[in-house]
Amino acid sequence: MLVVVLIIGVVMAFVSLSINPTGTADRLNTEARRLEALAGAAADDAVLYGREIGLDITRGGYRFLRLGDDGWQPLVGTQTPLRPRELGDNLVIALIARDGDTPELVQPEADEDEQDVVRPEAVFLSSGEFVPFEIELYSPDVTQRYRLTGEAAGTLELKRIDGRR
Repeated sequence: MLVVVLIIGVVMAFVSLSINPTGTADRLNTEARRLEALAGAAADDAVLYGREIGLDITRGGYRFLRLGDDGWQPLVGTQTPLRPRELGDNLVIALIARDGDTPELVQPEADEDEQDVVRPEAVFLSSGEFVPFEIELYSPDVTQRYRLTGEAAGTLELKRIDGRR
């Protein structure tokens, strides 16, 4: 009887460890902080290596690009922290367009082809400056959202915004 109870206890321990204990709100917080850190690293790389680096929002994630003689090309490879990232289910990343006084979320086109001309939504210049941008991360299941703002002077700010849109 004790052996059966011990086996059931061990199985239950493995089951509880394999279940993801973090909810969508925790994943959103983690991804927002990761995006802020990676944007900062991209800005540092742009200055350090003297090359422009862009942030491209894709369906379900984002990727970093470098500007070369052949245009914007994705940074690839598992060794770089600036590798493409997938956000996973229920997390959305969107550019905030400022047409007039009202900010508006802009989603990547559903029929966008990877072979088309790539234009990043955010650009980190080798001079240490940014092309100004605002990017929002949110989930339909969570009341808070995060807004990453890049100013022309080369500053990044991540804000948590509470409440639904």
